Amino acid sequence: PTKRTNTAVLLVVLDKYHHLLLQTKMSVAANANDEGLVQLNFYSTVAVLSSPPQKASSNDATKVLQDLTSRIENQENAILYPKKVTQEKKNEGEKNGPSTSKIHEQVQRAYNTVVLEHTIYSSVFKWVPENYYSFVLAERAKVLGAHSTWQLCKSMLMENKAFDKSLSSPPDGSYSQFYLIVLQYETTISTKKLVSEVRALKKPVTERYDTNKFDFRVASSEDNDRLTGYLHNSVSPFGLLDAKSVKIILSKSVEATPFMWMGGGHVHCKVGMATTDFITALSPLILDVTEPRTGSDDIDL
Repeated sequence: PTKRTNTAVLLVVLDKYHHLLLQTKMSVAANANDEGLVQLNFYSTVAVLSSPPQKASSNDATKVLQDLTSRIENQENAILYPKKVTQEKKNEGEKNGPSTSKIHEQVQRAYNTVVLEHTIYSSVFKWVPENYYSFVLAERAKVLGAHSTWQLCKSMLMENKAFDKSLSSPPDGSYSQFYLIVLQYETTISTKKLVSEVRALKKPVTERYDTNKFDFRVASSEDNDRLTGYLHNSVSPFGLLDAKSVKIILSKSVEATPFMWMGGGHVHCKVGMATTDFITALSPLILDVTEPRTGSDDIDL
């Protein structure tokens, strides 16, 4: 291909990964032999995509596209899955933890939901150090580049232990068995507020269920794995395995934060995005269900 064709072909392939392209600084260089070079700056990770070992003829554009597509996919996977992830569980049959394939599936599911399904251009995936959870909140914010510790969020699956299956579960979210609450680390869930806010969703007042029909507790690890599809400390509100059974609640205090960070499908992977994009994508119930964390409260994971 000519130098002009090389550039065009590369752009076509990269456009297939529109999210990658929008967050990428791309340069195309051609030497005397007319072999192209692409440098990708993907989420602060620089990678070089070298030229094909054998230059295709000018009438074999399909082969060029296929080759570049394959190599870009390989490069994207290398960036999404750092070596530390693949080294966590080398043995697929290991009983003490999840297999590599399961870890990869979780990260990919979160990524695909954010990037491909909802096309959230403000999103950023970032891997954090293995000792991240030993840091105080201010240090965690610094690692992520967050302007405030109030931007750091987590997702907690709550179960209504008093849930009565004989009662209807209206689509307004006023009576569900499971709720995934996205809240800031600077806050803690108030079950009293949660009951009040959830019941208030039901209109008119005369049709609201009695308070004795609500008893919110943290869901079991088995229910968490079954419904979210994510392991402990890696839950993301994006890509839930059983989204129909889980109502998502965004703590009202998060709404005032322009940008938020949360789990990205792995304990060491975080995803950040504009709060407005989060709301547009997931249409969560925005409720006042938290209280500011006091100095005596421990910061959990």
